[in-house]
Amino acid sequence: MWRYLIAWFGLMVIAIGNGFIREFFIETRYSTGVAYQLSTVLLLVLFTAYFWWLFKRWPLKSTGQAWALGTVWLLLTVGFEFGIGLLGGLSWQEMLQQYNVAAGDLWIAVPIYVFIAPRLFAR
Repeated sequence: MWRYLIAWFGLMVIAIGNGFIREFFIETRYSTGVAYQLSTVLLLVLFTAYFWWLFKRWPLKSTGQAWALGTVWLLLTVGFEFGIGLLGGLSWQEMLQQYNVAAGDLWIAVPIYVFIAPRLFAR
């Protein structure tokens, strides 16, 4: 299970790279709201490629292992997100706004996908 925990850091590298792409390429062409939506979709695509590669290389042994890993990855992801947000001076309201689907924010798809992806890719 340790290698999967270390593999979580790959998700963070991808997410940071995606943020760079959004800030320097997507936001120069689209409004901030649309840029965040496009960036979220791009992140899900990049995560899918990473998951495909990761679970092909290190297949999960059981459904239970997949759900346990998804739970750990979800906690790490949300903890990282809110921790960085608080360190960056964001308020709870600003951070929770990213989860407001009614306002067009799609970010909630990312932690949901991080949670279910190990089960989706488990053999």
